[in-house]
Amino acid sequence: MSTLIEAAVLASETEPELPMQLVGWGALALGLLVTVAWAVSLYR
Repeated sequence: MSTLIEAAVLASETEPELPMQLVGWGALALGLLVTVAWAVSLYR
C-alpha cells in the first residue's frame, strides 16, 4: 500500500499529463475498491 502512496506523491510532484493522471486515479480507485472488498469479506 505504501508504494501506491509513493506513486501518488511522485505524480503530484511531477504534474503529469492527463493520461498519467487518469492512470493514477484509476490505481487509487482500484486500491480503494480492493480494500473495501477485503474489509467486507473479512467482516462478513
